[in-house]
Amino acid sequence: MRPLRRKFVPLCVALFFSLLSPDVSRAVEDGEIRLDADSISYDESSGMAVAEGSARVTDGELWVTAPRMEYNNSSQLLTAFASSAERVVLFTEGKRVEGDRLDYDLATRKGTMAKPGGKVDLYYVEGSAVDVMPRSKASSRRQAAVSGDVAEENEDLAAVWKDAVCTTCGLSHPHYRLKSQTVIVYPGDKMILRRAKVYAGRFLVMISPFDITISLRKDRADYIFPRFGYDAAKGVGVGISSGVGWRDGSLALDFIGWSEGIFEMDALAVHQIAAGLSVYGGMRREYDRDFNETEWRPRWGASYAWKGWTLSAGWTKRELLSVERRAGEISRYELERKPEISLSSPWFDEKVAGSRFRIFALWGSYKDTRWSESDSYGRTGFGFQITGEPRAREGFIPFYNATYQHFMYDDDIFDSQKVLDAKVGLLWQSGNFDFSTAYQKQWVWGKSPLSWDNYAERDELHQEIEFRVPTKNPDYSWKLALRAAYDIADEELAEMVYKVSYQHHCLVWDAVFRDDVRSGDDWMGLRLSIKDIPHGNIRLFGDSNNDLSDPFAH
Repeated sequence: MRPLRRKFVPLCVALFFSLLSPDVSRAVEDGEIRLDADSISYDESSGMAVAEGSARVTDGELWVTAPRMEYNNSSQLLTAFASSAERVVLFTEGKRVEGDRLDYDLATRKGTMAKPGGKVDLYYVEGSAVDVMPRSKASSRRQAAVSGDVAEENEDLAAVWKDAVCTTCGLSHPHYRLKSQTVIVYPGDKMILRRAKVYAGRFLVMISPFDITISLRKDRADYIFPRFGYDAAKGVGVGISSGVGWRDGSLALDFIGWSEGIFEMDALAVHQIAAGLSVYGGMRREYDRDFNETEWRPRWGASYAWKGWTLSAGWTKRELLSVERRAGEISRYELERKPEISLSSPWFDEKVAGSRFRIFALWGSYKDTRWSESDSYGRTGFGFQITGEPRAREGFIPFYNATYQHFMYDDDIFDSQKVLDAKVGLLWQSGNFDFSTAYQKQWVWGKSPLSWDNYAERDELHQEIEFRVPTKNPDYSWKLALRAAYDIADEELAEMVYKVSYQHHCLVWDAVFRDDVRSGDDWMGLRLSIKDIPHGNIRLFGDSNNDLSDPFAH
């Protein structure tokens, strides 16, 4: 069969050639339409063709397959019907949608699929109907309903779903889902949900007051999730964590209100202005529990990346900073960076010992706005970091890392500080148990005039034991973990951490309790993670400022 050129080659010519060539090539040239089937009948008086048995129409990037199709050569209207054993299938730009019936206008490139269901990248989508149309016609529901105009030949298609349900959970009764009366899908780019409702199982969690945009591009992450929390000083909190992206940038937004009358938010915009060059700006409204006050805390800067090298400059005002000096000893500070300029190298591989290393340097002017009486101090530093995993027998993973830093200050008394932090450890398994051991030693020479920048000597042993509860189904599992930090120099237990994890198919629940034996700053948190979704972590309980460090990271 020879392909049909839109509007200029009558369908009967194609039918004639299809009878001569039963094995038809599936290749399609730009602007051409092809109809294939096991059998095709054509009524010349009405211009109606009926294709039955593995029928397929190809229109540029759009393919339609069905057990039976009807095509009107005069109006260029195509109707595809499902059977009891086979549904209508529509392909466009690698996306697949199935349904009971498709009505499609080849002139305007608009169509409607009844009772559709399919997968858009990671998302399963179902609805009462889906309209296929040129991208320019899908910008609003009013425009989507307009018909009669002829589409541009090479314009990308979009899909407008009605009464749609979206989820990445592949179960028949998904753990979570997003429902919307209108979902617009731009294949390979994004998916927009109008005033979506967020469900956890059968329970309605929230109704979004604005459109939710989900990126379908690997280089962007658009998301929206509810946020819950509890804090002894702030009470119960409810909020939203969300993000939107565009071609060269993104905007992350985080809002939460607390029962004690405290409102916190964080907004950060990042935009790439040239290859490797990005600028950012953000504003954080954050509560300071030490002084019982809430402040606006801006930050802005720029960074340039080239072949693994990164140069950045950043400014902050009233930045709240948490510093872990030793295990079980976390201090909080408020400072300004005006600015801080840093340069870091890529990681270099060392083949003999199987290690990796990098170098870095920085310069900055800082003001300790809480404790220091001086206006500001200058700090210049450089250092290197090395990490590696020596070869070992199966089931045992030894590791090591070390960081050396040398700082110089524009102060007459405390003019320099040198810090060497080294760690060696071992990860191994035995049956359903996972063991992690790390020994950390930190040496400090000199002192900083900045209170937040004063390092402390460390001599600690960290041990974690994790038990994987045996289950028959790997999608449903429990893990119990116990972690301890022992201060060798002070001969005392510094910290205990208890963790319970439950994986239920695509959901992972993590409950953590930190017992600060040294200073009594106990903390507990609950986090829900949705697999396969970027930024799919929902903090249900706890404060992000109290996130635990990982002594076994390497």
